[in-house]
Amino acid sequence: MHYLVVDSRFGTPIYVFLEADPQGDAHYPGLAVQEITLEVAPGPGNRRTSIGRDPNHLSRFRAFASDGAVARAGFILMEPRFVGVNWEGYSRQFRPEGEKPVKRSGRSPTTDHTG
Repeated sequence: MHYLVVDSRFGTPIYVFLEADPQGDAHYPGLAVQEITLEVAPGPGNRRTSIGRDPNHLSRFRAFASDGAVARAGFILMEPRFVGVNWEGYSRQFRPEGEKPVKRSGRSPTTDHTG
């Protein structure tokens, strides 16, 4: 069992596939959560895969070796997407809100007023 959240807060929807239900995370923004089946291939988990949605069973998703493999299987490509353990990991790694601004020191830059 996995959880799907469609994060559309920033224009383009991001498909967020999580192992843990995000509704328990203190920083979760309260988006709709759907329990889904995500079939992942056995083997090393580090390799980048493509995620496809079964058009005949909309709550069933499968990991594929490539975008082309998704299309050949007749599945719907889910991009952009994030697959991870929890909401905190998504927020930290995917940064849907953008980079955090760099703190500036309280001093203003000096200006050279000499001739």
